Amino acid sequence: MNGSLPEDSPWSRQRWVLLVLVLLGLQLAALWLVSERAGQVRLRTEPRTLARWQTSPTGAQKLLDALEVSDPTLFAAVHAGGFSGAAWLQPPPPTYRLSEWTDAQRWLPQPTQTLGEAYQRFATNQRAPHFEATRKPGAPVPTLAVHQPVLRERSRLVVEGSITRRALAKSPPLRSWPVPDVLADTRVEVLVDADGLIFSPRLISSGGVQDPTQCAADQHALELTRALRFAPSSSRPASPESGTLIFQWHTIAPPAAAN
Repeated sequence: MNGSLPEDSPWSRQRWVLLVLVLLGLQLAALWLVSERAGQVRLRTEPRTLARWQTSPTGAQKLLDALEVSDPTLFAAVHAGGFSGAAWLQPPPPTYRLSEWTDAQRWLPQPTQTLGEAYQRFATNQRAPHFEATRKPGAPVPTLAVHQPVLRERSRLVVEGSITRRALAKSPPLRSWPVPDVLADTRVEVLVDADGLIFSPRLISSGGVQDPTQCAADQHALELTRALRFAPSSSRPASPESGTLIFQWHTIAPPAAAN
């Protein structure tokens, strides 16, 4: 009896839909894994240069060894950091040996004929200054400044006291006296009222001079004083102002006597 093999029944629609969904899910999962995530933002960093100081001798030596190893010519050519460096590229320095050298003993010549030449030249060129112990310097001559008074060319009137602030409204001319000698100044004390009038003139004594020319000059001064007049005072003082009139006389040479 021959048994017949069962025929494979075709897949149902549900199985096909399920297979398509599974494949679609696998594709979506693969795309999600290989694609960039929108939520993640990568920050772009700028390149920076960092410098590190090796304070440890061991660390510094390791860093130098690492740089030598990274050199491409370390094993391709002769290099001081390779096996040939210690052989002939870094020979030991020669040992310095100080040679002891001594000169032969010899005496320097001493020319006796030149002894004292420097002192003789110095004594010849540099002579001692001549000094006289008994001679005294002369005393400086003092300069005496003599003030020569200015000679009077004419007689003049000088006002002293509180009346100097007031100007003379009327002043007669003063005469010169023909005498061979000088005359003393005549001093007259006066009082001046507010209108400028002079009253009570008083001759101040000249020390009892008996010279007739001097007496005549004093009397002439009194006469001139009575003729003087000052400018009126603007302040109108209640009491008269006092002052002194000084007559400085000018003398001339007397005429020669007729023979």
